[in-house]
Amino acid sequence: MKKIIYDYNVVFKDNGNDNENIIFCHGFNSSPKTFKLFEQYWTKSNYYALQFPGNNNVAPINDHEVSVYQFAKLVIEFIEKNNLKNVTLIGHSMGGGTISLAYKLRPDLFKKMVYIAPMNKTSLALADEYRNDYFPKTFDDFLVFLKSLYYDISTFTSNKLWMENARKNFNPNDYNNETIVKLGESLPVLELHNKIEEGLNAITVPTILILGEKDGVIRREECLEYFKEHVKGIETTFIPKTGHMMFEENWPEFIKILETFLTK
Repeated sequence: MKKIIYDYNVVFKDNGNDNENIIFCHGFNSSPKTFKLFEQYWTKSNYYALQFPGNNNVAPINDHEVSVYQFAKLVIEFIEKNNLKNVTLIGHSMGGGTISLAYKLRPDLFKKMVYIAPMNKTSLALADEYRNDYFPKTFDDFLVFLKSLYYDISTFTSNKLWMENARKNFNPNDYNNETIVKLGESLPVLELHNKIEEGLNAITVPTILILGEKDGVIRREECLEYFKEHVKGIETTFIPKTGHMMFEENWPEFIKILETFLTK
């Protein structure tokens, strides 16, 4: 097993092809586990998913800031320290901002870009909804948060055992600790979105945008138009009857779209 250099948890799936590499960047307060369906499925190139500090109760070390700018730097350092080539970046939600900033820092490192329900300037109009939904303080608040993520939460709420476990395991501090609140407040900020936009404008490699139909923090039509305006030659699509977590809600359709893009 090759030694991987990174300061935090990293998922590595060795598919025996280090000439091609995929790196997944997770969303706000999330983890590499979010994209486990893809990790289990994918065999065509080596796969990595990075944990970013401050999210999922992971304490920052080495004076790392808890910011999207810092996460982008960590991506670049990870690629450089591990000598990765032909890198495809996949960014979900906040991770979409992370990969845009990373591309702007070192465009020469990247082969393709994949945006999955990414944070973007058009979402600033939904900043109040985001603040209301993403920091649940009670279990009922948590169910509202789920509605922001999924097209249909009845899959969860109709499952008595799931509801019991979720209620038992719900801890408001996971969503309201000082570190995550500070990171959360830094996201719907115009200055950051202007920097992310600079990254989008700079992209010259094949790029795809995949959205859900209904998403608590994405204005679907505005987002599709925005990316077409800022990324040359981008492919865009949305998957009906899915939300922010469309890869969980309709995996067959999602992977058909993504695999077609990755393999051509």
